[in-house]
Amino acid sequence: MARRFSNLITGENPNPMYGGSRNGVGIDRIVIHHNATTNKNVAMSTWYTSSGNWTSAHYEVTPTEIIGCVEETYAAYHCGGTGGSDVPKMSNPNERSIGIENVNSTGAPSWSVDPRTVANTAKLVRDICDYYGIPCDRQHVLAHNEVTATACPGGLDVDEVVRLANGGSASTPTQPVAPTPKPAASNIPSGFTPENGTFVNGDTQIMNRVGAPSTSAQQGGYLPAYGEWPYDSWAKVGNYTWIHHMFGNEHVFLPVREWPSGTAWGTFK
Repeated sequence: MARRFSNLITGENPNPMYGGSRNGVGIDRIVIHHNATTNKNVAMSTWYTSSGNWTSAHYEVTPTEIIGCVEETYAAYHCGGTGGSDVPKMSNPNERSIGIENVNSTGAPSWSVDPRTVANTAKLVRDICDYYGIPCDRQHVLAHNEVTATACPGGLDVDEVVRLANGGSASTPTQPVAPTPKPAASNIPSGFTPENGTFVNGDTQIMNRVGAPSTSAQQGGYLPAYGEWPYDSWAKVGNYTWIHHMFGNEHVFLPVREWPSGTAWGTFK
């Protein structure tokens, strides 16, 4: 029987968030996410019913907190795909799973997660597995990108989460490497103008694209409202101005302005 929240929570977010019926489907999976922002409040605000985003998660985890968001009794909208060709790789993904979001300690392109956050998530995963009788292994504790087409969970290592949840000791944390101030010319896509900057989103989340500056390219993930996105170059392609950065070996593109209006969807710094 589903419960409200794990006893490990340090608090509850009281704001109404999106959730739905599990339709009688049993809980047998845990899906791990990253916020794609270093601000937990920005992340959680995108799950409020007032946001109109139709996304949510059961828990938000930080270095010092495990916050209950959507009760386990309900399905949260965290891994059902975005429609079209983005078809989930398992049936009833939201109904059968619990979604855990993790605040980032650094922004793009590394999207690192603090080792203390990882350790808190591991404790929560262990507790959920024990409560529902879910095997604590990588077949049942999944990264978001193992369920749908997305770049989430960023720099979070789900193997490490499962290892810690099974009693392993924490790896020695390493200091995140700061992004190189000047982009490598070889990473700049053809037709793009090199420029280092940070885009600060407005009040509406934006879907980024992987591999090409096109709305038909593979969906990467959402930049939350008021989230920040460092970039190394830009170009006007089709009806949009796109900015670019590298995520590992992947070229990731974000539309930030639509033409002919030419009004940017956020600010630049």
